[in-house]
Amino acid sequence: MIVDKEDKTATNTFMLNTKFLLILFVVIANCIEPLVQQNAALHVLYLGIYTFHIPMFVMVTGYFSRNFKLDVSGIQSLQLIFYHYLIFQSLYSLLDALAFHAPSVRYSFFIPYSLLWFLFSHFCWRLLLLLFSKMKHPLGISIILGLLVGYAPFSGTMLSFSRTIVFFPFFLAGYYLQWDRILKTIFRMNKYVSAMLLLSILFLLHVMLLDPKWLYSSFTYIELASIHWYTGGYRLGIYLLEIVASCCFLRFVPRTPSLLTEWGKHTVYVFLLHALITKTAISMGLFTYVHTAVQIALVLLLAPAMTWLLLQGWVRRLCKPLIEPNLTFWKRWITDKHQI
Repeated sequence: MIVDKEDKTATNTFMLNTKFLLILFVVIANCIEPLVQQNAALHVLYLGIYTFHIPMFVMVTGYFSRNFKLDVSGIQSLQLIFYHYLIFQSLYSLLDALAFHAPSVRYSFFIPYSLLWFLFSHFCWRLLLLLFSKMKHPLGISIILGLLVGYAPFSGTMLSFSRTIVFFPFFLAGYYLQWDRILKTIFRMNKYVSAMLLLSILFLLHVMLLDPKWLYSSFTYIELASIHWYTGGYRLGIYLLEIVASCCFLRFVPRTPSLLTEWGKHTVYVFLLHALITKTAISMGLFTYVHTAVQIALVLLLAPAMTWLLLQGWVRRLCKPLIEPNLTFWKRWITDKHQI
């Protein structure tokens, strides 16, 4: 039993380290996105990051949802997710209308703004978990649904419908798989081989000229201009690519407790706030001045600097009333109801 507790602690540490590195790659991807059309190397790097950072973030989210039940604690977690979506969907939409003016933005509470799709989907994943946990083969069924949802005759962005279903298998993988055993297998992988596989994936992405929309998973097959009966096989190939890239990435995640572990506990601050900085920079036209290798390198260095800044204690204290408010009225309401 002691060994099990030690394994669980080690796995939790690993997942928190993973969580921090993933939010770092989220920031890097968003920082280089305005530059990918003018630089082939950044374009390949951007695609490479997308092969693992969303699937793994969903997986880690599933892992940390293992204690979810529709009890007081579970309702409060859903309430906080919904609160984040409500506040930041409103905030980002307002800022976009007044300042950012991002192209092709449709202002609707039911169409998540930019990266806020993750909040909407996370809310849905937890509710879907209540249904799929009663099934015999939930992971297999979720993969089949991920392939079939692409044939939907409507837009995949509405209610984050496509991404919710397509990435749901990774959420279930995080929830169900025995990660102590899986990580032991991953740690036995040769780092050199893992690095070579990642480089091979980057080369493959460069040769294939893969449309990033396939990695976003927010579009139906009609929206991807691929409406053949066998198109679901393409998404199955994307699943396999994401699994291989994710396993290779996990091989380089530190296993021991460190400052990364502590930062991994507070990634919600980076997730919700970093776009305020990147979208302000885009709206001010700052990225139009980035051309040389030195300037690109500076952008790549500013991404981890921004991540570090948003994880500082004074930033968390300043923003805590907005990001981690005291939402206890549900608990009081349920307590009062039981007392009646």
